[in-house]
Amino acid sequence: MSYTGYKLIFIKIIAAIVSAVAFSFGGAWQTYTPISERLPDIGYYSFSGLFAINFVPSFFIFIILGVILSPVIDSMIIKKFNLKGIKGILTMVLAYLLLGVVSGVIFSIFFFRIDFIINYIFISILGAMIFLFFQTVFQFGFYKLAK
Repeated sequence: MSYTGYKLIFIKIIAAIVSAVAFSFGGAWQTYTPISERLPDIGYYSFSGLFAINFVPSFFIFIILGVILSPVIDSMIIKKFNLKGIKGILTMVLAYLLLGVVSGVIFSIFFFRIDFIINYIFISILGAMIFLFFQTVFQFGFYKLAK
């Protein structure tokens, strides 16, 4: 189920867009305060406002890490390991977990926030797993459509 060329890039772009939407939706859902729980004289964002604030940076991060860096990681893993069965699934999950940890450390250094390194790592791992999930779903879907 290995794709090359434009099919691979197309799957990665679609997975990055859907992952950014899902990640932003989850972040907006987590930080939204319902109208019934709001206190007077305090400013709150609407759900769509929170979604928009979360979507723009996460979209670019998913495009950069998902579309540009992910094929490099995938090709390195495919050359090094035999990706068959459960071993292949666990290898890909561990590789994307490691990619999440490394990108979390890079973001914490980039934003000069070493004190929040655990938060950046957690968010990056979550984003990497969301991307891997949607990428796998779309690869499986395109594979079934091609048959």
